[in-house]
Amino acid sequence: MRYVGTALLFVALNLVICFPAGADEVATIEAIDNAAGELDEAFVKQDAEAIKSLTTPDHVAVTHYYGEPTTVAAQIASLPELKYEQTNLTEPTVKLLGPDAAMRTFTAKLDGTFKGESLSARVFVTQIMQKLDGKWREKFYQVTALKQ
Repeated sequence: MRYVGTALLFVALNLVICFPAGADEVATIEAIDNAAGELDEAFVKQDAEAIKSLTTPDHVAVTHYYGEPTTVAAQIASLPELKYEQTNLTEPTVKLLGPDAAMRTFTAKLDGTFKGESLSARVFVTQIMQKLDGKWREKFYQVTALKQ
């Protein structure tokens, strides 16, 4: 039984090595990364219209600093109270979940405040991205604080 598992693992690894991501998949991942970067920039600039255009209408964010699941409307309303810098500690990983959905994850360092309270932490970020009307948008955002 142990040899069967090893053989299957060997076959799977060879498939990954022999059949790397195709050009379409690479372009899709690049488009997702670009959309996520534009959204990060919109939050830094506190650009409400850009944030709306880069998120889905039913977007939800769950973070250690909001304290509860938060709609995009509530995030936008609280922008004046959000002051932060994000430094990515790892390269983002994008897993395609289907033709119009993907999960993007990475580890980052946040420094700043929300409503006057520190939000500084080393975090694991998960974004669920959805393609709507030909454009990648963030549908779900979760920040999990990690041990320092």
